[in-house]
Amino acid sequence: MLSGLSNCSGLKSLDLSLNQFNGYIPKAVGNLKMLEELHLGDNNLEGSIPNEIGNLLKLESLGLGENSLSGSIPVGIFNISTLRELYLADNHLSGVLPSNMCHGLHNLEYIDLSLNNFSGAIPASISNCSKLTGIYLGDNKFNGPIPNSLGNLRRLEVLYLSANNLTSECSSPELGLFTSLTDCISLRDIRVEDNPLNGVLPRSIGNLSISVKWLIVGNCGLRGNIPDSIGNLSNLVFLGLRDNSWTGSIPTSIWGLQKLRYLNLINISLTGPLAHGLCGLQSLEYLYLSQNQISGSIPGCFNNLTSLKYLNIAFNRLTFTLPMSLWDLKGLKWVNLSSNLLRGPLAPEMGELKNLTRLDLSNNQFSGKIPGTIWSLENLDHLSLANNSLQGSIPDNF
Repeated sequence: MLSGLSNCSGLKSLDLSLNQFNGYIPKAVGNLKMLEELHLGDNNLEGSIPNEIGNLLKLESLGLGENSLSGSIPVGIFNISTLRELYLADNHLSGVLPSNMCHGLHNLEYIDLSLNNFSGAIPASISNCSKLTGIYLGDNKFNGPIPNSLGNLRRLEVLYLSANNLTSECSSPELGLFTSLTDCISLRDIRVEDNPLNGVLPRSIGNLSISVKWLIVGNCGLRGNIPDSIGNLSNLVFLGLRDNSWTGSIPTSIWGLQKLRYLNLINISLTGPLAHGLCGLQSLEYLYLSQNQISGSIPGCFNNLTSLKYLNIAFNRLTFTLPMSLWDLKGLKWVNLSSNLLRGPLAPEMGELKNLTRLDLSNNQFSGKIPGTIWSLENLDHLSLANNSLQGSIPDNF
């Protein structure tokens, strides 16, 4: 692929990404000593990353993601002091990160090694890459504690460590990571879900940067109460706390997060009713509350959630009838209220949800006839009314 270019000694930028090149990256790439940018991503390249790339001492941006590369990262790459961006995501790379990985990478601003097979610890010395703004190490096999030294990266904007086998560095039940990150004043995206952190979310989480928009800590073995201080993160757009062992009810402070678009509280042992404060989240598009012990009725003010598209409150203890206001949400695409104690007739107004693709009301106590208007849900591809007390005939216009 590059054999014809190896004599272009003055070449500074080479971008062959988003093609269908296959084969190996030739060692001759190391002859392009003036290269500042090398992008070969989104191809079908295989084999290892040649050691000779470590000879490109003027390189500022290296992008080899979305290929089928294997083996480890050549040690020489960690000595390219000019390197600002290292993008190797979505390959089959493996190995461990050097304990002194930032000794020579003084200018590194962005590192993406996600979707690979890297293992071992995240070196505490990563904080020596003091210019880092983005760290993407998710979907690997990293283990050991998440270093609290990440809090020294004052320019950090994105921390993506999801789907590894990482633990908490602190011996205290409270997760010191979130306390340390309060010093990262530009932080906007924290994703550490699917790691066995096994601890308590500290109240100091409310002291995170006001710029935080994503906070995803699902399936982390968390326990205790959801801190009220989460309500201090007034710019939160995505909040995911699923599959943990929380106790108590949903903190009322969450209902003050006016910019929230995504809320996932699935399977976290929540109790108590759905507060009317929920109806204040007018930007909310995704509401996932299934597999809890939420009781009482669905608030009648649901029609205030004018942006809502996906609603899942299945497997709870909801009772009473469905509020008529639910059918005012014309933007709804996905509704799952199955496995509750809901009762009463199904309103003909349900046929007005023209965008609905999935409706699951199974395993409740609904009675009466199936409304004939249900035929007008022309985009529906999944409908379940099973295990209720519905009577009469199935509408002919089904």
